[in-house]
Amino acid sequence: MKKYQIPNWKNNTVSKNATAYFSNIKALFFEMTQKVMPIKGLGKNEDGVALIAVLALLSSVSLLVMSMVVYSQLSTYGIRNDTDALRSRYVAEGAMNRIIFLLAADNNEYRTTSLENFDYSEYEEERFIPDGRLRELDYYGTMVKYRIENGAGGISITPNNINTALNNLTRVRQSNEEDLSEAATIFRTRFSDYVDSNDLVGEDGMENEEYSEAEENSPLPRNNTLQFREELYYIPDGIKFFPLDRNGRMTLINPLTISSNRRSKPDLFQANFALLTNYANLSNEDALETLKTIKSYKQESFILSEEFDPLLLQNLRNYFSITNSGCYRVTIENAAGGNAGSVRMDATFNNPGITGSEGKTITFLDWLIY
Repeated sequence: MKKYQIPNWKNNTVSKNATAYFSNIKALFFEMTQKVMPIKGLGKNEDGVALIAVLALLSSVSLLVMSMVVYSQLSTYGIRNDTDALRSRYVAEGAMNRIIFLLAADNNEYRTTSLENFDYSEYEEERFIPDGRLRELDYYGTMVKYRIENGAGGISITPNNINTALNNLTRVRQSNEEDLSEAATIFRTRFSDYVDSNDLVGEDGMENEEYSEAEENSPLPRNNTLQFREELYYIPDGIKFFPLDRNGRMTLINPLTISSNRRSKPDLFQANFALLTNYANLSNEDALETLKTIKSYKQESFILSEEFDPLLLQNLRNYFSITNSGCYRVTIENAAGGNAGSVRMDATFNNPGITGSEGKTITFLDWLIY
């Protein structure tokens, strides 16, 4: 390596003045930097640094774009669910109106009353009777699934018959379970406190002070007759005595607006195990056999009475209705078709008939979208 020496001020032969001296120093320094640290480019080990920076920038931009795409797709899915639900609601309402007409026309044409001897095989056309089987309706290209059931197929609840209703639902279990008997007595008292017009608290009962302890500023009790059957769940232990159906509805209890002549026996096609054993006092074996037969009837076409043992059938007649009451509950199970999301719709109404004055309206005992 070539050695460089800074010229001595005293022995400088190039120039005796300071300007020439520093000019030489500058020239020597420039020559040294050119030899030792070239400034024309980066060293071999530093090649591609700019490329790495560009790739990092491109990766960041790609992640940003991918995030925007994913967010856009998620937003689309969210909007699609809302759109499917809204569309299914319109379809359900249209299908409900058509089913109501088909029911009225079926009643006008055939006037079928007894269902235990009804035979689907006798008819080429489709029949519309309240047996609870799952049906399909083509509503302008959308296959709508629905059920027709007895709208007055539950138990009547009024201030005057709450004792009878509770006894019918729990009399078998109360004889074997002392705690249940005590719970039923307490529920009767709390039901009385809920509907009476005074603030006197019965033994183990509940008035506003007791409800407010459970929930601050509670407006309960009503201190008047029930307006909705679901109010029974405001009373503690209500769900214990009146369980929900498969759709989360209180169909075990009739709508409170049903006229008194409709308040008869529960509907056999809607009976569950608890109702068969506690209300009709069937053995576990007979209850299971009854449920199995009803399930098969809803999926196949046979005469119901021919599948039951005569003694069991007679016992069922004593406790349950197997007739067309003229009051119907139509449940739209799916109004979207395929795998799209759908609302459910329930409507309970009396047979409107197919004739009437202009502008005739149908009074619905229940109309629910959920």
